[in-house]
Amino acid sequence: MHSRLPQLGAAGQNGPQLNNNRRLCTRWNMSFDLVLVRRFEAVCRLRSFSRAADELGLSHSAMTKSIRSLEEGLNVRLIERTTRSVAPTPAGQRLLNRAPDLLAHSEDVIEAISADTAQLNIISGPVILDAICHRALLDFRVDRPEVHVALQVMAPALAVEQLIRQRVDLLLFHQNVVRDLEHRKSLIVRTIISEPYVVLFRRGHPIEGAGASIGAMLGHDWVVAGFDKLFQEGLPRDQREMLLHRAFPKYRIASLSACADMAECSDLLTAVPRSAAASLMANRQLESVPLPGKARFSVCAVTTADALGSTHTNGFIDAVSRTAPLRAKSRGIQP
Repeated sequence: MHSRLPQLGAAGQNGPQLNNNRRLCTRWNMSFDLVLVRRFEAVCRLRSFSRAADELGLSHSAMTKSIRSLEEGLNVRLIERTTRSVAPTPAGQRLLNRAPDLLAHSEDVIEAISADTAQLNIISGPVILDAICHRALLDFRVDRPEVHVALQVMAPALAVEQLIRQRVDLLLFHQNVVRDLEHRKSLIVRTIISEPYVVLFRRGHPIEGAGASIGAMLGHDWVVAGFDKLFQEGLPRDQREMLLHRAFPKYRIASLSACADMAECSDLLTAVPRSAAASLMANRQLESVPLPGKARFSVCAVTTADALGSTHTNGFIDAVSRTAPLRAKSRGIQP
């Protein structure tokens, strides 16, 4: 069945031809049929042409022809078939690894094209989502009630890839994280929030009323949200070295509320954006003091140049920029 199809990576006399085939595949044949990819995925998942054909409502011969067409279109053997087994080749496994994302994205595109409603997709860091985004969404909803919004958390490197591929419209990350993002120069970055942090601690904590310096505060254990490697690398060198020396923080949890709960029930300290402090202190036995030093909660909106003129994207950015200062002012939290 596969005698005419070379397998990528094979050695020997087919080497030069394989290179040509790889170039041909890359330059000309990448617009393959996603229906064929779906059928290929079913064959590999079920390890059977017959079972895959039954699942998708096809004849055995139609399934066989589909896989053959996909292999010929890509110029590479994808499936090894014997009388006892069906298994992907190394090239087939690489396609199989990417098939779920490829098929899911195609469904998203079809849904977006056919939808009658506007959709805004946003990725943020966990602290920004917890502290800002849900409040901004309420503000945004007043002006644009017709827009559907999906907010999610994702690692910055993966989030940038989603933005570049136009699978999301907007990223919201801390300035320290944005500074070292890949593709940084090709993105539009705007700082939309810059506010100080405050330290939360239980009532009766040793630092209460002591006017503790940052050095004294670091003598205690901390639980914080969102303090990852990218954030640390964006700190000034002296601050970064001091925190590394103190093995700061001892605990990291991707939730401001969880950090506040732990601070209330123990001697742990936590740092939160000033605008989030009042809501976290409500109904909890917590006190607050400004975090010494120059560290700030600086949120950047990251878009592509294509999305720069989007009214929905800009509308959400405006809602975020309005939310933090208004919350801080209305709840009496001062710098």
